[in-house]
Amino acid sequence: MTKLKNVKAKVESHPEFKVARRIYDIESKPSKDKPEKIARSFLSKVAPSLGASKDLSELKFDKVKKTILGCHVLYQQHYDGRPVTGAWVKVDIDKQGRVYNVLNSLVPSAGTAKSRKAGEASAGPARPALTKAEAKEIALKAAGATAEMLDLEHVTYPYNGVLTSAWKVVVQTSKPAHEWKIYLDATSGAVMDKQDQLKRLNGTGRVFDPNPVVSLNNTSLEDTSVIPERAYSQVTLRDLKAGGMLDGPFVSTVNTAQRVKANNGKFLFKRGQKGFNEVMVYFHIDRMQRYIQGLVFKNVLKKPIKVNVNGPLNEDNSFYSPGTKALTFGRGGVDDAEDAEIILHEYGHAIQDDQVPGFGTNAQAGAMGEGFGDYLAASFFADVKPAKLRPCVGTWDAVFYSGDDPPSLRRLDSNKKFPKDLRGEVHDDGEIWSACLWELRGQLGRQTADKLVLAHHFQISRSAGFEDAANALVTVDKVMNEGRNEAAIRDIFIRRGIFRNPKRKNKRAGTPFADTDEGK
Repeated sequence: MTKLKNVKAKVESHPEFKVARRIYDIESKPSKDKPEKIARSFLSKVAPSLGASKDLSELKFDKVKKTILGCHVLYQQHYDGRPVTGAWVKVDIDKQGRVYNVLNSLVPSAGTAKSRKAGEASAGPARPALTKAEAKEIALKAAGATAEMLDLEHVTYPYNGVLTSAWKVVVQTSKPAHEWKIYLDATSGAVMDKQDQLKRLNGTGRVFDPNPVVSLNNTSLEDTSVIPERAYSQVTLRDLKAGGMLDGPFVSTVNTAQRVKANNGKFLFKRGQKGFNEVMVYFHIDRMQRYIQGLVFKNVLKKPIKVNVNGPLNEDNSFYSPGTKALTFGRGGVDDAEDAEIILHEYGHAIQDDQVPGFGTNAQAGAMGEGFGDYLAASFFADVKPAKLRPCVGTWDAVFYSGDDPPSLRRLDSNKKFPKDLRGEVHDDGEIWSACLWELRGQLGRQTADKLVLAHHFQISRSAGFEDAANALVTVDKVMNEGRNEAAIRDIFIRRGIFRNPKRKNKRAGTPFADTDEGK
């Protein structure tokens, strides 16, 4: 266990590097200094425990982000003048200037030593053997389809425990849609890693308020059904910009080809008419963003997100692109943009990427992304839905393919437990996480749960696991609510197997093993 000198706190150790991965429950004094000065002073005290040098020379200040929890100061590790991919340290400071949490994903000195042993940069900063043009050519070929390059950067990439000079290339393709982040060895040109960044939802459907199945309380509807007038709601489209298009402070349909225009501000369309999908996407995203701000989150994706409501025809697939920061909605079966729950699910990916850039780099993080999207949609509409539909997501979208009654893309009331019910598919495994959040909402109420769920994203890394995120919920409850809900939070995650049960010799719920990290 990593120990700290001169600081009273709890420490969670990194399983590989044996340094502090997380420092929390920190006893620190209030300060009126600027957040960066507070953070740097604290980091200098704990640098050895983080695997950093005492002078913090390898850390480059990135930004200070203010949230409901206070300030969050972010630094990225650099090696030989290049940013180290995934190597960050974040210092969380409350509104009184006290450091209360640190997240660490730095590559410690042992890891950088491996790079030097490999012969890299022995005589100064490394220079890539591959030119930018060569790196681009290799990456486009690796994408395997006609592609467009979005980004190219010379970085340091931890590959098999060795810091390696690399080109990071982001490439976007269509038919099928992918957004590949590719890491190339800058000397040999070998592909070291290839990640698809698109956040996808295999659904079909789009919106009313939230959809005809809910508003009519009719689970027998089909894609071909005639939808009566009472299924529609006339709403206010707030803060439209001049020009007659659906452009506002939080959403723009600019990526939609041949989009609708109404100089008189009247966008009164029905399903099947040009413009209906644009109106629904604009209204539901705009309203969700205003709800988030009403929860006192003033800087979570508080900017226009670009949307294409006419994605691939006959393709039942919608996605958020971290590279372009845009949403695309598919049109297979029921148009995805006709179901508000599908819209909010996809917007959930954008929210999470804004709070934790690059979130979802492993299986559990990916599953939590899907689970959060389902929770966001279900929680927002639950109070206006019939009881039997409340735990269901995408009931209108699902009429095209679901044989259940009620139809649903997924449900939030499963009995799944971690790790025994992991299946290795992010949407399926996301039901474990969404079920926990759904229980949290049931016990604490909508607003309290929604605040905790959104706030805890500020406390997790992009590669967080279920247990990391559950611990983050406990932390933010201490900061926001003085820990009043800690017992309820722990009870939920113990019963779901995410926290070990101290009353059962630290066994996880529903599993026979005790002292193992199986499933992580």
